Amino acid sequence: MDKQKLTGFIEKYSLGNSIESVPWVIKNNSLTTDFVSEDRTLLGKVTLNDFNLDDCEVGVYNTTQLQKMISVLSNTVNITLKKAEERAIAIHMDDTDVSLNYMLADLDIIPKAPKLKQVPDTTVVIKIDNDFITKFVKAKNALSESDNFTVVSNTITQVILGESDTNTNKININVKTEISEKMSAISFSANYLKEILAANRDHTEGKMEVCAGGLAILTFSNADYTSKYYLVQTNV
Repeated sequence: MDKQKLTGFIEKYSLGNSIESVPWVIKNNSLTTDFVSEDRTLLGKVTLNDFNLDDCEVGVYNTTQLQKMISVLSNTVNITLKKAEERAIAIHMDDTDVSLNYMLADLDIIPKAPKLKQVPDTTVVIKIDNDFITKFVKAKNALSESDNFTVVSNTITQVILGESDTNTNKININVKTEISEKMSAISFSANYLKEILAANRDHTEGKMEVCAGGLAILTFSNADYTSKYYLVQTNV
């Protein structure tokens, strides 16, 4: 398979090494992972289509290590599972010159992403295109110490880096919306959003649904992947 498809999948859930230990679920020729951050303010699910291995669920404990190992391989790789008594114990990958063996972890030590019992009503839906991604990433780089971003919707809808209600350094970005009801300022992790946007630049469709009840839901898709992330409101 094309190595870039697998590394793209990994980048979409690892988010700049923010997420390390995840389950990989292979079913019906697709690869999916559900994950949760250590601080439990980020949940997500990423799926890679057209991944041809036997159906199974395996544990990847150290994603950074796996990424480094995969980087040694050329662009076209063969992937197989090593099994012992019908249980997958390792992932084997090779190209024409290099082969690697990555040991899998017991699923009992992999964090399980909780299921959302109820999703609040959506108040604002922001269109995510490459123009917004570029502006937000540049703004975050300019205000690297700002850990949160704020969404405000009144006569216009804005995403704000920096303290939205104080006289400090901040950057306001006017955004395109599909739905825009009046909403007071609500804040989420800017660090996670930057990594999510950077990992999903290849999307063909993207949006961020903001719920006044304290949740932001980001979805992206293209021919190869679907990605969905839930950001929990932060206390600023």
